[in-house]
Amino acid sequence: MIQEPATDMCEKDSDITLNRNWCREQVDRFASWEMLKRYVLHETGVPMTNAELCDTIGVSSTYTIRLLKSVHKRLEPKNDN
Repeated sequence: MIQEPATDMCEKDSDITLNRNWCREQVDRFASWEMLKRYVLHETGVPMTNAELCDTIGVSSTYTIRLLKSVHKRLEPKNDN
């Protein structure tokens, strides 16, 4: 069995979760994880506010609005007239 060396979390630079670029790249994964977790724990009927979701995944409160606009734009039928 190969063991990896322990990560020293004492240094701020070594904590990847504090890296803004890494967090931006992972935000969709964080949101998906929260949705999956709620489904598995049978909490889908329990409301979660926009503020709670955004705080949990570490994004601004406008994230969900931008996400919904992006989805809407992708689903909108193209006008070829």
